[in-house]
Amino acid sequence: MIEETPGSLNALLETMRKLSCMLGSLLAIFVITVSNYAGDQLPATNDDLVGRARDSYYSLAKKGFKGFTATVEPNWKVILGQTATAENLKVFRAVRFSMVVDADGVATVHYKVDANADKPELQSFVKRIHYDLERLVVGFFNTWRALMVGSPFPETDRPIKIENAGNQQRLFYTTQSGALMIMMTEGFLITEWTLAGATAKRTIKPQFRNTRDGFLLTGYQGVFEPIGDGIKTTLNFGIEYHDVSGLKLPHKVRFSGMHGTEPVESELTFKVKP
Repeated sequence: MIEETPGSLNALLETMRKLSCMLGSLLAIFVITVSNYAGDQLPATNDDLVGRARDSYYSLAKKGFKGFTATVEPNWKVILGQTATAENLKVFRAVRFSMVVDADGVATVHYKVDANADKPELQSFVKRIHYDLERLVVGFFNTWRALMVGSPFPETDRPIKIENAGNQQRLFYTTQSGALMIMMTEGFLITEWTLAGATAKRTIKPQFRNTRDGFLLTGYQGVFEPIGDGIKTTLNFGIEYHDVSGLKLPHKVRFSGMHGTEPVESELTFKVKP
């Protein structure tokens, strides 16, 4: 039986709010990237260098990806850290999550509440738990789909500048939010992705595993550096996959890092429904 009171949940919900705000700032770069994705082909540019780079990456779209549904299981002990207690964990675990991911990789999160937590005095807090968890999941999939469903390389009519930098190459182009730079090796492996705008610099350093179907995203480091007011944030993500009908779909996501001087950590497990 859950006896938790609304007042005792405030500190826990503040923890979730900070966590979701961090993801929002870090993943803005990939929202721009995804908005550029509009098909499976890029116009030939710079001797089709960008096109050949695109072909080097694992692509769910090319494998006929149609989306999937799954349960979402947060590891609340990891997420809440020292603020977790036996009683407040009952409240968080009483909220059951599922999601629908469409063919473009866009995630929508749903929830239901166990009967022992379906109380009028807890409803506003349960809704807040859902809101924060949804932002975590949607934020992750905005990143994941840019590199796994669409393409990490821009689909844009704007000119792309390419220059050599030792044994790597830099691709430059502009967006409404600022100047974007992609650093990659001669073998088309992306090592850094940076968006420099008027209010902040955002840097993503992805990690990939080379498979017979191309480079598969296995994790990344994200750094948000504000210009002026703001809090510097650094997060490291790790992604585990499982094979579902011949497709690589995310099974577990872990991340940890610092929001200013505050350490944060999270773990989410996705169980795909048949």
